[in-house]
Amino acid sequence: MEIDCAKTLSVWTDTFKVSEFDSLKENMEADVCIVGAGISGITCAYLLAAAGKKVIVLDDGVIGGGETGNTTAHITSVIDDRFSRMEKIHGKEGAQIASQSQRAAVFEIEKIIKKENIQCDFKKVDGYLFFGADDPLFIGEHEAAMRVGMEVEISNSPLKSFRDHNTLKFSGQAQFHVLKYISALADAIVRMNGKIFTGTFVNSIDDNKENVIIKTRSGFTVNTHDAVIATNSPISDYLAIHTKQSAYRTYVTGYKIQKNSVPVALYWDTEEPYHYVRVHEEEENDFLIIGGEDHKTGQEEKPDERFQKLEEWSEKHFDDLNASEYRWSGQVMEPVDGLSYIGKDPVNSEHVYIVTGDSGMGMTHATFGGMIICDLISGKENKWSELYDPKRLTLKSAGEFIKEGANVISQYLDHVTPGDVKNTDEIKDGEGAVIREGFDKFAVYKDSDGNIHKFSALCPHLKCILHWNPTESSWDCPCHGSRFDCLGKVLNGPAISDMKKN
Repeated sequence: MEIDCAKTLSVWTDTFKVSEFDSLKENMEADVCIVGAGISGITCAYLLAAAGKKVIVLDDGVIGGGETGNTTAHITSVIDDRFSRMEKIHGKEGAQIASQSQRAAVFEIEKIIKKENIQCDFKKVDGYLFFGADDPLFIGEHEAAMRVGMEVEISNSPLKSFRDHNTLKFSGQAQFHVLKYISALADAIVRMNGKIFTGTFVNSIDDNKENVIIKTRSGFTVNTHDAVIATNSPISDYLAIHTKQSAYRTYVTGYKIQKNSVPVALYWDTEEPYHYVRVHEEEENDFLIIGGEDHKTGQEEKPDERFQKLEEWSEKHFDDLNASEYRWSGQVMEPVDGLSYIGKDPVNSEHVYIVTGDSGMGMTHATFGGMIICDLISGKENKWSELYDPKRLTLKSAGEFIKEGANVISQYLDHVTPGDVKNTDEIKDGEGAVIREGFDKFAVYKDSDGNIHKFSALCPHLKCILHWNPTESSWDCPCHGSRFDCLGKVLNGPAISDMKKN
């Protein structure tokens, strides 16, 4: 019997079917092989193909089937970690470069859409950032945003529930339907003689200093001069990058609302936890998309309460909402110093490149990431590459680095704690739990027919104890963010193998 582990659908994955591709069925060669067919990988492949490179894209799922399909698709140059913080960590010049790259990414997306005539609901909008009435950071953030060249002004809120908030208005933002966009890019890649293979799981990436050999679970290989790892969390090294960024779950609800009942714009607040809002327009109605309530992956016992809190917040700020029609979550990678890691892998550094650390700004991160990678592989100078270099060590973020490291170390204490339950009889049908047997811990899932599926509870990545996520029927790693479905199949890296069946 085939068991379907529960998976939530986003507005995008429920309303649009992406282009379909076959799996890899023979050994192949390429100039560049991109692992990951989300917006980062597809953007890289598109730009490299346009530059004349022979590209191959591999993905274990479908186009946009990972975290890209879970985004809310804000196309924004407003840095999520705030311009004032970027100045403190990276200096005024670093903050200006970061702002330049973000703004350039917005323009690049618009340019590609026009060039390829992509129908993806793209729309230029304003963005509004709300501060509490007594928030002392408001003036400083306004001044920092102006120093880095943003089009920003102090404004009134278009939303009546935020009229008493201090508000910054940012021009030049945008939104679109992300799966329509990357599906069109995938078609363009194929037209430029690139190749895309889905349903193809990568087992290993071997940089032998002259080229890269990428081996797949099916036994076929891709021999390539350069490789780009665009898998949200890199699968090309075990530790180097994973000590410098953390995985967070973020939650989203979607409400059907009357057309034009909420002004179309991007909205963000500065609450803790924070929230983000946009309107997706359709012919007969609009969808109000609201996200937030983030927490570290694998470190929330009752994730369903996050949805409840998000819906309570939504009903507080927006009138006449019916029950939410969509509920989903996604995973974002938060770097300790607030900026992405884009460039040569710190470990496999000769011909292997990575794009990670989106910090909740996946649309622009993916785009300027593709621009940087394309220049580096093509031998062109890129003025942003040093700022985003994965090898960088930012001394002013040392405190955050130590804090996150201590959090990871504390998770290994799970090795000596009792299990979630004493035995499998306590596990309900359709649920999972960790049990202890002597010195070992096991992840046990009981399907709807009462059959037991038992695995080692050790994450294949670095042996952290996995936690059961009852909301998404998944096993989540609280150390580095790897995730597995209820039957142990890997969903998210950095793990590249399934859970070990007992």
